[in-house]
Amino acid sequence: MFPSLCRVCGNPLLRLSRAPICEDCWKSLIVQTGVVCQRCSEELHFSAFAPVGGTEIRDEERFCQPCRLAPPPFERAVAYGGYTGTLRTLIHALKYDGVLPVADRLGIYLAEAILKLESVTDALVVPVPLHAAKQKQRRFNHAELLARAAVRVLRARRPEWRLTLAPGVLERRRATLSQAGLSPHQRRANLRGVFFVPQPEQVAGRDVLLIDDIYTTGATARACSQVLLRAGARSVRVATVARPQRENFAVAQFSADEVPMHEDVAFWGAEQETAAAQPWVAATRQRANQRDTGFWGRNVFRQSHGQIDGPRA
Repeated sequence: MFPSLCRVCGNPLLRLSRAPICEDCWKSLIVQTGVVCQRCSEELHFSAFAPVGGTEIRDEERFCQPCRLAPPPFERAVAYGGYTGTLRTLIHALKYDGVLPVADRLGIYLAEAILKLESVTDALVVPVPLHAAKQKQRRFNHAELLARAAVRVLRARRPEWRLTLAPGVLERRRATLSQAGLSPHQRRANLRGVFFVPQPEQVAGRDVLLIDDIYTTGATARACSQVLLRAGARSVRVATVARPQRENFAVAQFSADEVPMHEDVAFWGAEQETAAAQPWVAATRQRANQRDTGFWGRNVFRQSHGQIDGPRA
């Protein structure tokens, strides 16, 4: 029947569109602004970082607590907007409901975020992979759809950039639990030995732009970057459509007894170990399948879906 309804607000669509989203909802998306971490783009509460006497903080000193305590292997991560409201609903429509045309429009916003990375003018564009079984079930990889859409936009806006879409460079060797409901350390343990580069010569000496839908705690971005660098990549940068923000930014995410990051990721081509993630699997499986929750210390972001491979970390 015509008119159909917007999948976000429920209002009638006034024009035909491949993506059943009204223009008002698209225009309501809020771009990430303010002072952010120079490494992962976490929002910084600037006043809390200002030195005594009010002296302005230099850019190189603007890092969030996790990046200062355990610097990630990637050079920088950027995102278009916050993982909340309309943007969150749009990502869910693509990822869980299979509304594939949404990827084309979200790719435009992803391209806007990538434009912040002026050093990716000659790079391999690598979407975070799904496990083969999950991709067969869904019949698409949302990260790859977003990457393809963003590359099309960037080739039109920056024809001098040499971006090569390379979806097969990085592979996911085993299926994992949902990252929902897991602590930062558990998220990293859940991804231990998951990713690998089957043909290291494809990334040797290359700059890599890693693409995903959401950057949550950074566990996925760290794991993928570590593997790509060990396979010979010169550098890795990360771009996502959305990034949740911690309100209680001062809560520590890394404790002294946690496993070091370099031990959380297996070297490409090595035997994959799954036992390390098992002690807490039974306790979290039912909860992870019922809700989509991200933990940062005491902060909880509740979402409406929870399943294997989603949401990204």
